[in-house]
Amino acid sequence: MDSRGNINTVRESIVVTTPTLAHSRLLRLVHGLTGWLRDFSWLTRQRVTFYSGVLLAAYLVAAICQLANSHHLIFESGLCVGGDFVDSYAASIAALKGDPASVYDVHRQHVQQAAVMGGKDFGVLVFSYPPTYLLIVLPLAMLPFVASWVLFETATLAGYLAVLGRIAPIPLGYWLAITFPGVIINFMCGQNGFLTTALIGGGLLLLNRWPLLAGFLLGLMAYKPHLAILIPLALIVARQWRALIATAVSAILFAATSLGVFGPSTWRAFFGNLAITQKIVLDQGGINFPTLQSIFGAVRMWGGSVDVAYMSQAVVAIYAACAVVWVWQSTRPFALKAATLAVGCLMVSPYLLQYDLVLLALPTAWLAMEGFEKGFLPYEKVVLVLSWILPRISEPVTMTSKIPIAPIVIIILMTAILRRSSHCEAVDYQPQPFHLAHLETPA
Repeated sequence: MDSRGNINTVRESIVVTTPTLAHSRLLRLVHGLTGWLRDFSWLTRQRVTFYSGVLLAAYLVAAICQLANSHHLIFESGLCVGGDFVDSYAASIAALKGDPASVYDVHRQHVQQAAVMGGKDFGVLVFSYPPTYLLIVLPLAMLPFVASWVLFETATLAGYLAVLGRIAPIPLGYWLAITFPGVIINFMCGQNGFLTTALIGGGLLLLNRWPLLAGFLLGLMAYKPHLAILIPLALIVARQWRALIATAVSAILFAATSLGVFGPSTWRAFFGNLAITQKIVLDQGGINFPTLQSIFGAVRMWGGSVDVAYMSQAVVAIYAACAVVWVWQSTRPFALKAATLAVGCLMVSPYLLQYDLVLLALPTAWLAMEGFEKGFLPYEKVVLVLSWILPRISEPVTMTSKIPIAPIVIIILMTAILRRSSHCEAVDYQPQPFHLAHLETPA
């Protein structure tokens, strides 16, 4: 009886502990998937070049078809050719006519925008930039609308490519900078993402050798101050006093010049309109919450209150600020410092739109070059791919699934940069010469 009882007990234990066939297959699948994502060894140079080229070709075909089917500068969807560029162009018209303060009157600015489009009403675009940006766009209306749009985007695109070419000075780097999905999105939206990327990236590249020139470029970000909040913090932590002073002087002179050109009434109109714009656009949802690429937009999209949304945004902003302080006060590679600041700029403001994600090109390029030169950490390639493709997929995914993929990926990217920074601190890195073989799958 005892031996039979023992046998039965053993049999029971075997039945309980032996995994089912389905369970074993699931374990193998999960193990294989995590291993595949960990190394991402299939991502060779040839595949990167091919797939990015296919995406670029698809974007161009779609853009050409849109333009071919437009009528009197209006797409079939009802949107205007050049996207938001009509807002800047209309502001230029008002300023050249001697009435710059009117750009901050929503009704008068809307009437001017409709006039540019031949009387077509395509919705309200609010000119929410400070008069410093009005100074930048002032000459736009001296050319016809389409020519002005193409010239503005092409000129700022050249600055973007010059900066990315310095960060990743290899053929594949140039190619990925051109095929980056944010490029065609920003161009078709008629927005200033190229300009933002060129100013922040250029300023950071010049910081160590020409701090005064770097500060001059960084100070020009006064045209879009909500994306430049962390820049002074980084310079203070790094004790880059000359660059900090140059940034302040540049921003002050920029604002003073706009004050001299447009007068104090324009600045009063801007500040008077600021609170109204915030209340309408952010608090009341004047812009669809899924189109906001921030954690603020995510919380509001899910039905959270304004207070909860601002608190959530504050948490993310504090994380970004702490990351910048931690990395910039150290002797870690400058590429990681620059990448931390660039991605941090996208984590502070609740007002972040799809075209602002062009700025992701900077941290993605800096982190990728660190990986090429010193070896990629586990799962780092996956993060880089997600960051690269994010401008294209963020808004459609959020609209259809209500999953706020943009703030998630941006936070993951910051975490990946901090992990590599921590690794640099723990391991004595000996940089190796760069070879494209790093992208090849071992034979």
